[in-house]
Amino acid sequence: MAKILLTLFALALMLGQTNGVVQCEKDVIPLVKPCSGFALGKDAKPSKKCCVGLQSLAKIAAASESDRKTLCICISHLERSGSVNIVNYAKAVKLPDLCHFITFMPIEPNPDCYN
Repeated sequence: MAKILLTLFALALMLGQTNGVVQCEKDVIPLVKPCSGFALGKDAKPSKKCCVGLQSLAKIAAASESDRKTLCICISHLERSGSVNIVNYAKAVKLPDLCHFITFMPIEPNPDCYN
């Protein structure tokens, strides 16, 4: 009986870590939008709101490979679609260090989101 309860508890913990379906418009855009001033080269440093948003996305990406791919695809689509003006990658690559998060995707034009 104890083994069954332990197994169920472990399963509940694993399921609780799954973030479910990430939606680009609802989940991602509001968190990356505050970073646009810095990523476009207009601001000298990222805002606190930008850093908090990127830290949140990094946590989601760390919990699920599927969500990590979805985040990468969403962000790269935003860059290509014109929803985001031309990104200054020399500044954008500094975001993980400046905002204290582990990057969950390559910070480059046309990242490979499937590896």
